[in-house]
Amino acid sequence: MRLFTAVIPPMSVKDHLGLAIDGVPASPRWVPRENLHITLAFYADLPEGTIPELCAELSDVARKHGPIDLRLRGAGSYGARVLWIGVDGRTRALHDLASDCLAASPREVPEDVKPHRAHVTVARARAGQVRPPSGRDRWGKRSGVEPRSALEPAAQALSVYAGPDWTADSFALLASFPGEGAQGGPRYEVLETWDLEG
Repeated sequence: MRLFTAVIPPMSVKDHLGLAIDGVPASPRWVPRENLHITLAFYADLPEGTIPELCAELSDVARKHGPIDLRLRGAGSYGARVLWIGVDGRTRALHDLASDCLAASPREVPEDVKPHRAHVTVARARAGQVRPPSGRDRWGKRSGVEPRSALEPAAQALSVYAGPDWTADSFALLASFPGEGAQGGPRYEVLETWDLEG
């Protein structure tokens, strides 16, 4: 199974972000509101029989960490294909939680899925919307006025976004089912949730 742990923002935070997104004059493939999350650890494909062991380890992680004050702020894009909203607040505590969730994996986790900058993926470029990088002038600035993808105008529009403060008081283990969700994206199923009790 494709499993990952995540902090899921409350609906009020998702609704606030949704209002900002609704005002963006761009047409990427927006992530459905119910799928918005902050990934803590991605476990790739794990055998179903390892889930009880993973859940026991994650229960220990939850007892070690307390609630974390967060805020969604700013935006950017990864590789002209993914539009993200940044996470502000007690990000060091969030990183520590992510590291412990990753360490709970019953199998070795590849380097490329180790904890990185916390973010919420809000959109992906549609097929045909990604352009090759334009040339650069002698000062290293891109020449031409065309953005490399449809996500750049959206990232610029959302770069000033600042959501409401909220407290992450739990995290969840989710299963991902690629291609089974809206617009051919993934469908997520929450397998278990733990309160942050530390």
